[in-house]
Amino acid sequence: MSATIELTVQPRTVIGKASKKLRRQGLLPGILYGYSIEPQPVQIDGRTFERIYHRAGNVHLVDVRVGETGPATRAFISAVDRDPVTHTPIHVDFMAVNLRQETTANVAIVLTGEAPAVRAGDGLLLQNLETLAVKVLPTEVPERIEADVSNLEEVGATILVKDLPIPAGVTVLADPEEVVARISAVAVEPVEEVAATEAAEAEAAESGEAAAEAEEEAEG
Repeated sequence: MSATIELTVQPRTVIGKASKKLRRQGLLPGILYGYSIEPQPVQIDGRTFERIYHRAGNVHLVDVRVGETGPATRAFISAVDRDPVTHTPIHVDFMAVNLRQETTANVAIVLTGEAPAVRAGDGLLLQNLETLAVKVLPTEVPERIEADVSNLEEVGATILVKDLPIPAGVTVLADPEEVVARISAVAVEPVEEVAATEAAEAEAAESGEAAAEAEEEAEG
């Protein structure tokens, strides 16, 4: 379940395009908004944020404190905008929540076990759904939801959303029939195509040898 992580940010006076100056200084602009607070621009050291985000992701509560003496606000890291080239964070949203009111979250789906169909070489395991949309109290957001693939024994076998082990108190918002993972057939090149290719290569080689012999005779 969700663990609380402490994070101190600073008030931000630089806004808009001028925020580029902050990024050049290694600072990440952001905003704190949500339940019972006025939206407040903030900034945080970029490396510090990356460490916190690695621990919290989008599912763990963070105690966000604006300034060293400011009150702590329970919030999720709801969105992280990244540079499309460098993939470094360029803006972050902290969303304050009501601990007594359910919120929506996207929880990672992690495949566990080994599929017999893959072990036998009959098929490939494909994951169609990476995250699961759920509704749950902020303090009860699962860190992840595991999907055991050890029963996928043949090509075409699937795990659906309705097959996932959902913790008590968590309401799934996705379609129960949506495919989470499936076994796909291994693509095999038809024997006829392989034979035709080999024959064409052999014919080309023979033509090349004949041309070389003719050239040698002409030179001689």
